[in-house]
Amino acid sequence: MIVLSTVANEQSVYWITVNLWDDDGTAMDNNDLVLTWTLTDLSGNLINSREDVSVSSPTDEETIELSGADLAVDGNDIVQRIMTLEGTYDSKANGDDKPFKFQIKFPIQPVVIV
Repeated sequence: MIVLSTVANEQSVYWITVNLWDDDGTAMDNNDLVLTWTLTDLSGNLINSREDVSVSSPTDEETIELSGADLAVDGNDIVQRIMTLEGTYDSKANGDDKPFKFQIKFPIQPVVIV
C-alpha cells in the first residue's frame, strides 16, 4: 500500500497523482489501459458512492481530483481514506489483459466543529 503524507483538508480539494508502470519498468501502453478507482474508509465502507469510477482514456500518469463529500469527515479527528485503483493493461513482455490493483492511503484533516 502506498501511504501519502500530504494531508487533505475537509471541504477543500485534493489531488492524487498516480504513475502506471508496466512489469518491465516502462510506462503502461495508453491504448490498452483500463483504470477504475474506489474510495473507502479503513473498514471498507464506501465513501460518496465512489465505486469503480472509470477513468476515461487513461494515460500512464493520472491525476484524480477529490472534493466535497469525497473529503467529508464526521467529528474532529483526522481520518484515513483508501483509494483502490485497478484495471488491466497489455504487457509488452508478458501478454495482453494483465490485471493490476493497488491502494493509496491518505489522511483528511477535518474542519473543527465548534
